[in-house]
Amino acid sequence: MNAYALDAVTQMQRLRHLHQVRGWSFDPVHSADPPHELVELIYSFCHGQWLDVLRVRSDTDAQAGRFLTESMVGGGCPRACWLATGTLADVLDGLDDLPLPMSRLAPRLLLPAIPR
Repeated sequence: MNAYALDAVTQMQRLRHLHQVRGWSFDPVHSADPPHELVELIYSFCHGQWLDVLRVRSDTDAQAGRFLTESMVGGGCPRACWLATGTLADVLDGLDDLPLPMSRLAPRLLLPAIPR
């Protein structure tokens, strides 16, 4: 097995771990046109008011973010306190290093004050 194939297997194991062990939801996205090919994988996990999302299109095209849950429903503008883009390995490393939302080390979203 060459290094590229070994890396691909490793990343698939990490994705399986997100879904099966850490409890992330998994949704495959298929193209609208036949033959309805798989175009991306979406993983998500809700921590109360925070939603972590991972989008994977290939081993070189992945994105992840932590968003306010309320900003992700109803077609509003998503508000993120953390974002990562890059290779799947790099984005998964970022997710592994991301503290839980309730941790004092977790990134925070600063919202503008409401004028009175």
